[in-house]
Amino acid sequence: MKFLGALIFLFLYVPAHAALTSDWDVSMGMTSLKYQFPSAGVDKSIESSTTMEVNYSINNPALNTALTLSFMEMAGGGGKQLPFTRIALGGRYYMFGVNGMRVVVDSSSEAKIWRPTPFIAANLGLSNLAVDDFNASLIDLTIRGGVEIPVMSDLLLIGQVSMGSSLTAPSSEDENVKYSFMTLFAGLRFVGFD
Repeated sequence: MKFLGALIFLFLYVPAHAALTSDWDVSMGMTSLKYQFPSAGVDKSIESSTTMEVNYSINNPALNTALTLSFMEMAGGGGKQLPFTRIALGGRYYMFGVNGMRVVVDSSSEAKIWRPTPFIAANLGLSNLAVDDFNASLIDLTIRGGVEIPVMSDLLLIGQVSMGSSLTAPSSEDENVKYSFMTLFAGLRFVGFD
């Protein structure tokens, strides 16, 4: 718990020359999810071309990072309306700096940097899998990579590939349920830098 507190403190600590900003993005994608429930003899895959994800991010340009709250739902897969939903908290690391970051050009002027920016991310989530007459809530981990491409000063195109896997089940009756998934996302990021 102390380690988590220290990480949050370090993330929110802002040097005098930087400021936190926030923004959000929305993406649509295609998901392939494989799940197993050995005690019921279930080992299946479902595909969905209507996966939606919304992210709210708090950006720290001084550290080239973002703290992200993510909501994801997969619709119309496996004959179910919502077979998979997920809420997660995680972080992004921008390898070449956060888009829209202010930089000092010389001692008297500032500029904003806009360029295609790749990032890597990880998040820990709580998901609900509702297929084949069973409903399981599981904790999972997702790793992703992506790129942001500026369109205007307050709008970016975002593309991502995400891979995730279940870790544990909160309740004992769901312990045997396992899943893994891969999603390709494309969407828009709406920013409001000063």
